[in-house]
Amino acid sequence: MERLWFSITDEFGLWSQISFEFEARLPLRNLIWKGGITQTAQFVSQLNARVVVNESVPEDATALLHIYLVALNDTESDTRKAEVRARAKAWSIRQKSPWLIVLVTNSEPPTQGPKFLNMRTTLLDRLRSDIGRKDSDHVVHLQHKQVESWNALFLAIRDQTVQGLEARTSVLGDEIRRMDANRMLPGWNYCKFFVTKERLADLYAALELWDAALAQYDELEAVYEQLPQVQSAWFTEFGASDDFTDLLNVHKKPYRQQLARNTITQFDFCVYLCGQQLRLLVEMKRYAEVVQRAQRLIDGLGAKMHNVSPMFRAAWTYSTCMNVVEICEGVQLAQDDATVRVLAVAKAEFLASARRQLDVLGTMCGRLPAGYLKRSNTRELTQDSESKASEPNLEPISNPVLAEALASDARFDQVYVRTCEQATQYYLDSGRKRFAQVMQGDIAQLHICRERWANAIRVLRPLIPETGDLNVMDVHLAEQQAVCERRLGHTTTCLLLVQRLISSARFLDSSAQSSYANMLEELAHEVPVSQYSTVLFRVGDIAVDYDSTSIAVNIHVQSDVPAALDVQRVEAVLVAGDNDAQQLEIVIDAHNVTLEPGSTRVALTTDSVSCAGRFEVQSVHIFVGNVEFRIPVSNANYRRFVRLNAHPAAPIIELRACANSLVVNIQPLVPIDSMRLWVHDAQSQSVFDDQCMVPEGYRVEDGALVVEAVESSASVEIGLARNPASGSITVYAEYTVDGDLRMLLDTDDIEFAMPVVLTARKLSTHTLLVRAQCSALAPVRVLELCMCDVSIEPVARFLQYGESVTTVCEAEGDKAAISVRFTMLMDAVRMCVYELVAKAASALKLDAHTRYVQRVVLAHVRRTIDAQATVCESRLVCEPVPTLMCGRDVSRLLSALLVVGAHINLDSGPVHTHHSTLSVQSLPIVRVTVSASQLCTVYEETPFVVRVQALCGKRLRVSLVSSQCMVAGAATQQVTIAQDAESMGSCELRFGLVPLVVGFVPVPEIICHEGGLDDQCEWTRVPTQVTSSPSLCVVQNKRFAACAANFFTHPLDLLKVRQQTMKGTGNGLVHVVRGVFAEGGMLGFYNGMSAAVLRQMTYSMARFATYEELKKRMSREDGSLPFYRMAVAGIVAGAVGGICGTPADIVLVRLQNDGSLPLAQRRNYKHAIDGLVQITRSEGPRGLFKGAVPNVSRAMLMTGAQLCSYDAFKDLLLSTPYFTNGLALHFSASLLSGFVATTITSPFDVVKTRVMNAGPTSPYRSLLQAMVLIVREEGVRALYKGWTPSFVRMAPQTVLTFIFLEQFRGLYWNSYARHNCVKFE
Repeated sequence: MERLWFSITDEFGLWSQISFEFEARLPLRNLIWKGGITQTAQFVSQLNARVVVNESVPEDATALLHIYLVALNDTESDTRKAEVRARAKAWSIRQKSPWLIVLVTNSEPPTQGPKFLNMRTTLLDRLRSDIGRKDSDHVVHLQHKQVESWNALFLAIRDQTVQGLEARTSVLGDEIRRMDANRMLPGWNYCKFFVTKERLADLYAALELWDAALAQYDELEAVYEQLPQVQSAWFTEFGASDDFTDLLNVHKKPYRQQLARNTITQFDFCVYLCGQQLRLLVEMKRYAEVVQRAQRLIDGLGAKMHNVSPMFRAAWTYSTCMNVVEICEGVQLAQDDATVRVLAVAKAEFLASARRQLDVLGTMCGRLPAGYLKRSNTRELTQDSESKASEPNLEPISNPVLAEALASDARFDQVYVRTCEQATQYYLDSGRKRFAQVMQGDIAQLHICRERWANAIRVLRPLIPETGDLNVMDVHLAEQQAVCERRLGHTTTCLLLVQRLISSARFLDSSAQSSYANMLEELAHEVPVSQYSTVLFRVGDIAVDYDSTSIAVNIHVQSDVPAALDVQRVEAVLVAGDNDAQQLEIVIDAHNVTLEPGSTRVALTTDSVSCAGRFEVQSVHIFVGNVEFRIPVSNANYRRFVRLNAHPAAPIIELRACANSLVVNIQPLVPIDSMRLWVHDAQSQSVFDDQCMVPEGYRVEDGALVVEAVESSASVEIGLARNPASGSITVYAEYTVDGDLRMLLDTDDIEFAMPVVLTARKLSTHTLLVRAQCSALAPVRVLELCMCDVSIEPVARFLQYGESVTTVCEAEGDKAAISVRFTMLMDAVRMCVYELVAKAASALKLDAHTRYVQRVVLAHVRRTIDAQATVCESRLVCEPVPTLMCGRDVSRLLSALLVVGAHINLDSGPVHTHHSTLSVQSLPIVRVTVSASQLCTVYEETPFVVRVQALCGKRLRVSLVSSQCMVAGAATQQVTIAQDAESMGSCELRFGLVPLVVGFVPVPEIICHEGGLDDQCEWTRVPTQVTSSPSLCVVQNKRFAACAANFFTHPLDLLKVRQQTMKGTGNGLVHVVRGVFAEGGMLGFYNGMSAAVLRQMTYSMARFATYEELKKRMSREDGSLPFYRMAVAGIVAGAVGGICGTPADIVLVRLQNDGSLPLAQRRNYKHAIDGLVQITRSEGPRGLFKGAVPNVSRAMLMTGAQLCSYDAFKDLLLSTPYFTNGLALHFSASLLSGFVATTITSPFDVVKTRVMNAGPTSPYRSLLQAMVLIVREEGVRALYKGWTPSFVRMAPQTVLTFIFLEQFRGLYWNSYARHNCVKFE
């Protein structure tokens, strides 16, 4: 860079007086000049120049201005004055560059000469006249104690400096243009052109015009590249002699002198030109271009080094790359994040290039094996690890660090590892993890070359992902680690790596694949016994072979091993049951299997287990050597099932419960040596115990029935000491056939509880009330009811759950021996279904599926049977048997049974007999005394309220109402007395209350007689009648509850709508309340009440009814309902309710907001129906559904959040010790539900209100567009406008609604059984 100077000549010793003030005003700032070839205005913010006094300016510097200091005063002689002026003039004549003469005094310029024509001249005037008129502005006066004089001096200095710069750049520009015009003429010299243009670039650089200076060098580079054919004429040779380059040190060699003499080499010229460009780019802080141009230099010179030794080329490239890294290191901390990232990438790339040069140099100098650079595979590298390094081929290297590294292996490894680690760190800083792994892999490869296996493993382990697929880079690193693990004897780790390499075989060549396949089999026999999850094998199609003589499953195993693999055993684990505590595992296997590459069908069989049903294929295990490869088949998201039939040779075991006993029927298909049989009830308790009564030849041991040799069918009736739990029972048997132990597992549904309950009540001393009541879910037919060997009132029809046969008979004593003979509907169904399925399977030759289809059809009948219709029509009424989602053979068999109900004989079931000796209990009596003057009631410890009412026609009605069911018309028993209340006198009525269970609620049956307390009077039974389901009543009460709650919350809803439709500020709650009250008083808060009621009658009824129905349909078989299903039900119900309630919602919003509009814009709907009519007329039918999308969206969120969160909060609170099922629980859960629903639906509520209130000219086109527009104009908080009144409205409405619902739900479901409302008349 050219330096700028102020040259001061001080012959009078004045500099010491003015130096401090002079240097304090430097540098010159804010200069504007027209310089350069383009003659455009240039702005120089600061001009840095040095001051030299009484010395010559250096050759490589430029004098901006020559200043001559002169001292004169009036006291000096005229001769002296003339001499000084002459010396100043002579000095000015000698100057070729800009100059300035400064007359330095302490006061005004001294005068000189006599007064002439009343004028006296000063010494300054005389000095200027001596210099000449044209140069008079080059002479200035300085009074060094006055600031104004100093300002005038530096103003002149600025002017002269600018003029000098313009003149200099003009001269250089003219010369450059002249030389450029002669470029194509013979004798034109690029080096001289370069020197001239560089002088202009130096001048720009001195003025800190970095862009202009860089442009000059760029133009020089472009000219150099355009004339490659004559480059040899300007330079001596290529001349690559210095392999240690410092790009920013442009004074390392006399480059400019060599250019002037045309003795510079092309190599040095390229380095010098790039160095000048990089220096300017660093000054401009354009570091991205610094690294780009440095890389371009390395690539360009590397391509030209044809005749240069490879060692010099590698050494120079290494040194240059490291030099660029050093340049970037000095600027990293002062830059922003983006620049730091760019520099980090650049440094990492240059370090990676330097590492590659170390590979070349290490190979050439004997520090690395001879074929190190050609090793593309780690296996090949380690196969020749014992080979000697090549003979060193050393050349002088200038870089001391590199020369020291090449002198020994230890120092070379240090430099190599440090370079890779630096590159790794920079790659990580720039977010390029994969490139960082490459650098670490190079370190590991060096350790492998030195046989430092442990060090290599330490480097490689963090680089390879533990799970997931391997890419090309991971495969290379895994190969390196596998070699190291094998060398160290880590067979287990090596086996895992080989598996992953084989699974990524697409990145390996055929020889590598074959090698790793052989290594897998070798390692499988070397490792200790262990189990691995593998990706080498996959399970394809799975099919059951139903024609086999064993349980057989064909599994297609897909092998990724590229060679045939000998497998000792393949087994599959089948699991039945969803509960982990009750899962049953079956293992089927095959031995000595060869798995070919690709797909192999493996037949897995077992004879030791028999268990029919649907099994999940959990996993497949492949045993190779000491290794067990586990293949997961099913997971949480994807499960694969197969259906197994019972083993063809397994015995058939059937169970039948009968009056405190269990009948076991065993039908062996092959002779059985012995058997142990366990039966567990629905509560997993063993049915057999030591107190059971078993026939001779059988015994019970440890809860199992022990049966000796069974060659033919056997039936065993076992008396049970306790009543097991009814439901699904489990049968487990262990038996031996020809010495082989086999197992059998089966399940069935058995009703252990007595289906008929007998009771006896004493009405009087000689009168008993006897009842036989059905306590089974399935209907029961009572054939005979006997007491004291006398048959009483046989019944020919089926009794449903809760129904009974009641009669009054004469008996004495406190005990009654009663027996009942009955048949069960499901017994007849079971016998007929089994027989029909067996016949259909035999006709279709599908006997293997008989037992499975029998269970399927019977379970379907149990699930879909209409018991009431079956009893009324005397035939089986159930849904058709479905055939979907079954195999082909099973579908054929089920298709033949579609109308199975038409072939069921309900009278074909076995007859059961039950004997019982009962204790006779007294019957609670209610006595009502009726007289003309008073009505009085006496009752004895009964939970009933007795009401006596006078009717028209002079009749009395006596009503008994259960105190547990105080709902009008529910569980009410009434007896009307047809007597004249006035003339009857005093009369006593007696009512007997007989306990009766209907559904889940105890509702007593009444028998009564009129008259006194005579025991011989007749008793009359009050009849019962079953009416329709109460679901519609419950839904209607929900609708009425919502309407009642809405009456209290409607004012808050109106305030919310007013707030949401107001834009801008001033829409606070207090402000809105005042506005509504000012418009219409208290009644103004109930504007739109008719529309609110209409909305609740449509919206609330639709969503509540849909939600209840969906909950019922989406419940699991055990009655539970997961939260996600509950949420789906709530969302769907909300969508239905939103669609149904949109018309009423539009009218509601407009009625509520009408009062806030100007009079000209009000709609003036009279009521809700009028609003619907006017909207249809003015906007068409589609206008009734304006805003349906946000309304439905809000309704979906509202219903989903409100109903689901209520149920969830209720369950959560019930799980704590602080709540029980009551009012406190309902209040807390509904309040929390209101908070959740308000927060979730507030944004959609705002959008819905805006859209519905907009009218025909709505700016909102869609839900998303409306939401974006509101946020853009009013901010995110606008979506939660009206949250406070919305919550204040939502909380009481939610609380009241759910409290009413819970009360109604308790009353109805406690009063009605299984959707049946029992009414007594």
